Amino acid sequence: MPTIEFARLAAPPRVRSVALDLVRLVGLVAVVLGHVSAEGLLRPLLYSWHVPVFFVISGYLWRRSRPLGDEVGRRTRSLLVPYALWLLIVTAAWAAITSLAGATSMPDPVALLTGGSAIGGQYAAFWFVTALFAAVVAMRALSAVRPWLPAVVGVAAVAVATVRPELVAELPWSVGVGLMALVFLAVGEWLRQVRHRVRAPLELGVVLVVGGLALAGSGLVAPVDLKVADVGTPVAGVLVAAAISCGLILVAESLAHRVPEWVGRAATTVAGVAMPVILGHALVIMAGRLVGAPSLLVFATALAVPILVGLLLARSRAGRILL
Repeated sequence: MPTIEFARLAAPPRVRSVALDLVRLVGLVAVVLGHVSAEGLLRPLLYSWHVPVFFVISGYLWRRSRPLGDEVGRRTRSLLVPYALWLLIVTAAWAAITSLAGATSMPDPVALLTGGSAIGGQYAAFWFVTALFAAVVAMRALSAVRPWLPAVVGVAAVAVATVRPELVAELPWSVGVGLMALVFLAVGEWLRQVRHRVRAPLELGVVLVVGGLALAGSGLVAPVDLKVADVGTPVAGVLVAAAISCGLILVAESLAHRVPEWVGRAATTVAGVAMPVILGHALVIMAGRLVGAPSLLVFATALAVPILVGLLLARSRAGRILL
């Protein structure tokens, strides 16, 4: 009989997690809402988790087997190339919109090249893409030296940001914020390692989410704002962000099987076209404000239009590089 060489058998394809896609969808909605209106109670309730959760998810899905060169290549194609192309698209679109409105406005080219916290307005969320690139590449490089090193570097970056946030925030392309985000990647990876030991994930998840939101909403713990390297209340702000993010994952995984199939498919579809939402929603918000549209309409449009663009791109060859 022929010998079966199990080492050569292809690994089964990875299946997307509906639970994580649901969390991504909730996070996308929160990011758009936070950019439309972050006044009063909305700011602490959203900023306390709506960006950190994406870094925690990245850590939750982390696999240590990939070589650094492969990581850089993959992330360049999936993050930096779309970033550069959407930068051109948004710049051209904003120039056209403001020209039609008779208020031509061109961005500072130096700020565009610097990226990160140096650009806002229609580029409000662009910093996240380069910060994520910096975070995952640093995670890969540092973990190859020692598995615990990313967490140590992340804590050190958070400590610096606690004292001198401008030193971290003003680094080009949000590299400093990416190093801060190593804390959240490490939290996500740790959660994945201990996940099988959690006997009551739904109950624990609810406690983490409700407790974290209560602390943030009551004002006892000021929320983080990663773009400007604001850690909120020292230590507590980061802990609350991590707790809410982990809680959302636990709740979603516990309830995903109860979600109607069409909702799960919709969440996966939208999560698959997240790039236009992340990089395009601020353009729609700015255009809405330019014409004086009401906030509710701006929010709905800023969410729906990028999703529609993403769905159309997914059916085209351009989607391979723009998504």
